[in-house]
Amino acid sequence: MQNYLRKSMMSLFFSGCSITWGDELEDRLNERFSTLVSNHYKSQHTNLSERGISNDCIVRNSINYLQNNKPDVVVIQFTVINRTEYFNYRKEIAHWTPQNIKTRKQRDYYVNTYNNLLGVENLWKNIFLFDAYCKSVGQKYVSIIADHYEHILYKPQKFYKFGKGHWRSLCKDYKPTFIHMDLFKHTMDNPNYYANGLNGGHPSAEGHQVIANKIIELIDAI
Repeated sequence: MQNYLRKSMMSLFFSGCSITWGDELEDRLNERFSTLVSNHYKSQHTNLSERGISNDCIVRNSINYLQNNKPDVVVIQFTVINRTEYFNYRKEIAHWTPQNIKTRKQRDYYVNTYNNLLGVENLWKNIFLFDAYCKSVGQKYVSIIADHYEHILYKPQKFYKFGKGHWRSLCKDYKPTFIHMDLFKHTMDNPNYYANGLNGGHPSAEGHQVIANKIIELIDAI
């Protein structure tokens, strides 16, 4: 698909969290990987990412956009597994992330209810949902995942009776690309898993170039 894309691609759509948004970059709009990938293909693009959102929100925002738009390729970046959302008493969606706990209710949720298995199952549920939607409308897409919990991501089946019933079992054709592990070789002994941003929490401009190169490789392989 490489030659076709370079000659005729007109639009790309990007969705994700603060990594796709370009947090901590000095020149965010020009240095983030969505711009780098679009420049490579000389294409137009839309970046619908938001900081601090969950995988539920990323998938919902993406599907809402795709119901009214038809980009040539979608690039979706799934986020860390421990973010969640719920409807508050005003029937508004509230976004929760352990990095920004503001209330006792949030703290109690992460202490007493949340665990990594719950988070990873929700990730794979969203992966399955998005894949099924794209197949239903004939939408081409590639995806990357930002996450640290490789021991659970790779083997959710070990927590289930007879190793069956987990959401990843429905994603047999899905080959994940993990930003932290696959691109920046993050391990417990090597916490500096990519060229750090201004405050060390997000990829630098060099890190975004590494991500962009991988996305181009994934798009060319479609």
